Amino acid sequence: MKRHNRAALAVAALALIIPVSGCASMLSPHQTAEYHYNAGDGAWGSVGDVEVRGMMLIMDESGEGPAQLFYTLINKGDSTVSVSLEVGEKTQKESVKAGETYVQDPESSAATSTKPVIVDGLKAKPGDLADVTVKVGDDEKTIRTQVLSNSLPQYEEYVPSEKPSESPSEDASQPSGDASQSGEQGESAVGVNG
Repeated sequence: MKRHNRAALAVAALALIIPVSGCASMLSPHQTAEYHYNAGDGAWGSVGDVEVRGMMLIMDESGEGPAQLFYTLINKGDSTVSVSLEVGEKTQKESVKAGETYVQDPESSAATSTKPVIVDGLKAKPGDLADVTVKVGDDEKTIRTQVLSNSLPQYEEYVPSEKPSESPSEDASQPSGDASQSGEQGESAVGVNG
């Protein structure tokens, strides 16, 4: 009989300890309801009627050179909005119609724009967080955004190359000797390149 009493007392003690422990408080709806998990890479935020999702910068793992900016803008409002994004030396402006989504990812089939957004003068390296200021009308918010690199193979294709020179080199401005010797060769060169 004593064994049964001891077992009953042990079960009763356990029943009292479990609800009082810290683990039980994690199951409280007050705590779990406040946790938001954003699946996928990139930072999230809301500015006015616009939700910003998947915002991130990708650059070469050396931390040298420009970065490419990616983001998705969702207009939850009733009218078209102008969205301004400022990071590094770049200010990018987008217009998003009511109820529509704007995707800035040139490699995506869902992309709204096929032109990459290249950011120069970024004062952050891979692994850092960079501040991106998002403005929608009078609303403004700074979103801390991940700076990722091509150390992960899935980002290799997104690393921007160095910006091309604004002025042509001397070699590019001088016609080559073969192409300038006859009109036929010049035309055939245009036909291949054009």
